[in-house]
Amino acid sequence: MKPSIWYIVIGVIIGFGVGVGIFLNMSGVTEITTQAAPLSNDVYPKAENPNPQKHVYTLIAQDAEMEVSPGVKTTVWTYNGTIPAPTLRFNEGDDVTVKFINETPYAHTIHFHGTHDSANDGVFPQILPGDEYTYHFVAEEAGFFMYHCHAFPTTEHVRMGMYGAMIIDPVHHLMEEAREYLFVLSELDPNDALATITEFYPINGYANQYMDNPIKVVKDELARFYVMGIGGVLQSPFHVHSTMIKVWPSGILWNEPYYAQTHLVANGDTAIMEAKWKNPGRYLIHVHGIQEERGSMSVLDIIENPSELKTIETPSNMPGSVSMIEWQEDLLRQLENPQIIEYDDLGSEDLIGSDIPKVQTDKVSIVENSWNPEITESYAPLAIEILAGTTVTWTNDDSVVHTVTDTENKFDSGFVQGGSDWKFKFENEGEYGYFCTLHPWMKGTVLVTNFY
Repeated sequence: MKPSIWYIVIGVIIGFGVGVGIFLNMSGVTEITTQAAPLSNDVYPKAENPNPQKHVYTLIAQDAEMEVSPGVKTTVWTYNGTIPAPTLRFNEGDDVTVKFINETPYAHTIHFHGTHDSANDGVFPQILPGDEYTYHFVAEEAGFFMYHCHAFPTTEHVRMGMYGAMIIDPVHHLMEEAREYLFVLSELDPNDALATITEFYPINGYANQYMDNPIKVVKDELARFYVMGIGGVLQSPFHVHSTMIKVWPSGILWNEPYYAQTHLVANGDTAIMEAKWKNPGRYLIHVHGIQEERGSMSVLDIIENPSELKTIETPSNMPGSVSMIEWQEDLLRQLENPQIIEYDDLGSEDLIGSDIPKVQTDKVSIVENSWNPEITESYAPLAIEILAGTTVTWTNDDSVVHTVTDTENKFDSGFVQGGSDWKFKFENEGEYGYFCTLHPWMKGTVLVTNFY
């Protein structure tokens, strides 16, 4: 048959099929189809855990003195005494409880990335000094996530060291057997927690620690890197030498992986990366840019014999894999050598001294820099006297968020942004002590009377 005749036959067949489809739709007949194949972004879809486990952790907010670079010591804020905090690990579908204890003079929280309700989001409530709170959630997503303090200003609390990693392993579609490592990319400045460009950009809390303690990977063995970007200003372009990396963007195993030479980890985001090296030798892994000059450079030794790692590897939660994360955490404790700061008085919510003179006014300033504990008079005036029925206005003249909260839970401003006002009308006589829930050393008093 000639080619031109073939074209005519094919055209007739296609036209007939289209016509049948139109006829079926017009006549109300439902077409029966097979189930569609999973979309490319459903590589690791949500899965039911047939045997969910319960996990209970305790995280304690503790201030500490520690070394963050060779010869550099500073005061930091931590969970459980290290930066980063302990790595939490469990399976998707597991039931997770985290008991949080605040043993510092500041209000703190724990915000977990992932899915949960408001009571477990780690913003409301702010956990005051000496108080406790229990977070609870079911691990819905498989992948790599983070947790950190979300008290205000959040950048300061994170920069001071209150963050950690959370690995949620899949229960189906298990990943390949690999040797696992953790890299938390952060910003740290011993002199100014809110500096735009910081003195150090550590990997796992201690600048340049892997220059003297190389990361060792076995030749032709799959290495899996859990990489987390907790910085506040600079993004983290994570680069490995002498190979390509397979990347799960945002650390979520539902995402389809792709290959890269350098992967940009955004602030507040993560990635899971896999790589192999076929040539033994000494290479580098680091954040590309100014960060590599200030603490984020690491030596990578590709070795021939895995036996030299046997004494420092541990079984992974992922079947068949081995983990180097515990070795990394042990090394970190040795280098940081944290000295926990213990406080006899975490700052009560009592009234300020009765000897403070009262000023007859209905306006109070939350003074500039009152977030600093060295500012002893956080309000101007510290104590006021008003008549019953008077509305008092607080103006936040500081640059950070504050609250105006009664010690007896009679009023609470919520978050008052810098430059904003908050008003409250006092109807009844009495003396009302108030404080800032974010900075509990800030205390003031309102005395309400029926006559002057």
